[in-house]
Amino acid sequence: IDNDGMLTTTMILAIAATALLCMTQATSQLALINGRIYTVNEANPWAEALLIDNDGMIVQVGATDAIMTYNVTKMVDLKQRLVLPGFQDAHLHVVEAGINAQLCYIDEDAFVAELPFYFQDCPNGGEFGNQGWIVGAGIDVGILLEDTTQEYPITVLDEAYPTTPVLILDSLGHGAVANGAAMAAVGYNVIEGDPPGGILIRDEFTNELTGIVLENAQQPLRDAAFPPTVENQQLAYESLLDALETLAQNGITTVCDAGGFYRQAQTEAWARVELEGVLTVRASNALYVYPDSGLDEQLRELTSRYSNDPNSLLRFNQAKIYVDGILSLLTGALYEPYSLALPEQDAYGFEYFGEALQNVSETLSNAGFQLHFHVTGDRGAGRALDAIERLSNNATAPHRLTHLYLVNETDWTRFAQLGVVADFQLAPSSVDTSYTEFMKNLIGETRASQLLPALELYNAGALLTLSSDWDADVLSPIRKIQTVLTRPDGRSFPNVESVIPLLTINPAVLLQHDDKTGSIEVDKSADLVVLDKNIFELLVDEIHTAQVILTMFQGEVIYDPEGIMGEEIGNVPMPTSTGATLCAGNWRRNFLLQALSLCILQSLATL
Repeated sequence: IDNDGMLTTTMILAIAATALLCMTQATSQLALINGRIYTVNEANPWAEALLIDNDGMIVQVGATDAIMTYNVTKMVDLKQRLVLPGFQDAHLHVVEAGINAQLCYIDEDAFVAELPFYFQDCPNGGEFGNQGWIVGAGIDVGILLEDTTQEYPITVLDEAYPTTPVLILDSLGHGAVANGAAMAAVGYNVIEGDPPGGILIRDEFTNELTGIVLENAQQPLRDAAFPPTVENQQLAYESLLDALETLAQNGITTVCDAGGFYRQAQTEAWARVELEGVLTVRASNALYVYPDSGLDEQLRELTSRYSNDPNSLLRFNQAKIYVDGILSLLTGALYEPYSLALPEQDAYGFEYFGEALQNVSETLSNAGFQLHFHVTGDRGAGRALDAIERLSNNATAPHRLTHLYLVNETDWTRFAQLGVVADFQLAPSSVDTSYTEFMKNLIGETRASQLLPALELYNAGALLTLSSDWDADVLSPIRKIQTVLTRPDGRSFPNVESVIPLLTINPAVLLQHDDKTGSIEVDKSADLVVLDKNIFELLVDEIHTAQVILTMFQGEVIYDPEGIMGEEIGNVPMPTSTGATLCAGNWRRNFLLQALSLCILQSLATL
């Protein structure tokens, strides 16, 4: 107190600081201590402990000794385990993966003659979706196209199922096999040529249907087999719940469901899990843009489903635009021709929208959507970059190109220049030498050696993300980390530190919530994953042996098979620092200190 009996400014600030410290400690429910925490915060990349409040927010990150001074409800010893921000998967098919897991599984390399026998061994003979359709999944349509010695699928399936519609979905999501009843159900038995955005494979001599359909030609068949009835909405909901459990097991706390097939009850399933409070990821999802529907009519449907509340866990704020198909089916759009070609198809590949792509992109961007382009060929990538560059309004950026199996070298720097995110899927299968050898037969040795130029775009300054494309490929983020660190021919990323952001903060930037998640920092959500091994210390070819043993979302445990959160320190030590000791007193003193601090701060604001 000074000569006039007034508190000095120094003492006022000291009291206010102590009171504010008490406010922080009074709301802290959980301390995680004694860990190896990689924060993905460049200013402070490593920490030992963190403090989480009752709202699931991180309120302190630092040393174990400092965190242990706080008065908390629970304290857990991490025992030097590695903690990372929750993984973020910016391109996968969540509802679809859950549904496919329930379908009758058909081996990728199944012989056509054996297809009916697979259904005989499945529950209900393979019937699924309450519409009287028999549905399977898993076959590789590319193998069927390559092997011309077998009977056509439509012939074999029609003999076994002359009146029951049968649909078998391709393992990569770009084709399907169907019998005559299924083809007739969507009018393919009378159509001339191909439907918009799709291909019907026909006999090159008789022009008869073979039962193989590619690209968007499968969607009307899917719609007919799985319309959004009440029963199918329940199936989609249950499938999503199963998929959410799998995501938690893999440490994934943020997704972008890239399916977006709103004609098949997928958006309703997401809305229900959010409404019922069982959503265990942050989801910024896409809506599929159907090339077989008029844009004006479809725009009304898309905008009615659009949502972009930044404070909501669930948003539908991306437009999924397929530019081309995939290289293995000769439908990825290329600048130079394939070595082979599909019957009656362009040797340079296939485009869903052709010249209409620019108008589609402009219209959807103006409607508020982020643009989510599917591209696999170099011409497809160039077309998408051109469309973004010509947008009159880029307010919904960043946009992204996903897959990117081939990118022309002249386009590498355009990603950074245009602020476009490059989203890769680098699972073991995509970089396997057998896949490269297979692709040499389709696109030649030079282009096959340039597949998936992730490091090249990274070095060119592009913002990169790594996603899974699950269930077309493996889900595990840990497997992807190892893959990008072990690519041959000098194309590996330099170290683990360079890869972790591609699965955490970079997707958070893409999905426009990096202010809330993506790194372990104060005032961000406690979305965390704990591994049983420190991947920074493992040999790169042993990283895949690390396992997720704890996943937290917004401070809540959503996966803990080993009961780590039950390893609570029995006797939480009482705080010993001066400020902490003061805060450890009874609640009345803390309340008065907090009230006093607010008054003091208001008074200081008027000085």
